[in-house]
Amino acid sequence: MHEVLNNWNRLSLTEDEGARVNLESDADEAVKEYILAARFLTRRVLNVEAIGRTFKPLWKARHGFHIRVVGSHTILFVFEVESDAERVLAMEPWTFDKHLVLLQKFDGSCPVRQMQFSKIKFWIQLHGLPVNKLNWKTAMEIGKTVGSVSHSENRGDMIGGDFLRVRVEIDVSKPVLWSQNFT
Repeated sequence: MHEVLNNWNRLSLTEDEGARVNLESDADEAVKEYILAARFLTRRVLNVEAIGRTFKPLWKARHGFHIRVVGSHTILFVFEVESDAERVLAMEPWTFDKHLVLLQKFDGSCPVRQMQFSKIKFWIQLHGLPVNKLNWKTAMEIGKTVGSVSHSENRGDMIGGDFLRVRVEIDVSKPVLWSQNFT
């Protein structure tokens, strides 16, 4: 061990090898972008042009968006306006060519390949409940058994005639656990 430490201490870098790169950017040079990273859950090769043609009329982004391919089945949707990106996230889940698309905000602070694409929000309908249990509290309690519940600003969104609906974030890397044992 002592020999290894001695060899390590004798190691040195030349002036060229020791040169540093400054990756800090000036605020003046930075263009504000709002980015959604997307993973397409398919084995097929992605046609980026078809993706753009499909989502452009669906998302109706006021200032548009452009696409950056960053890896196998992973792309970035770059929006100029934050509200456009937020609206796309609020309206998930999205599919392309009958395959699920996992979206999440991306701030550029880490490599895309390190991102975990495993969660997505779904609206779940709950049918067959007694009339006196058709309320937001029941929706929240049952939703918690499936995944993480997203609170709705309007509790009336959860009650729909003879059923309840709740928005739940599900981890798609795990099987969905569902219990019909309600008391």
